[in-house]
Amino acid sequence: MKAGYRLLLVDKDGVLVSEFQLTENALSQPEAFVVALQKSIESVEEEEP
Repeated sequence: MKAGYRLLLVDKDGVLVSEFQLTENALSQPEAFVVALQKSIESVEEEEP
């Protein structure tokens, strides 16, 4: 695994929804990361009843 951080997005039941690898490259492009994170969160919200 590359050095960096992992961000795990889980739903309220603790089920893994999405995983992001935060490497230096990802952190150097914060706008792109934020857009990807927002899309992932929106897809989770759409699936919830």
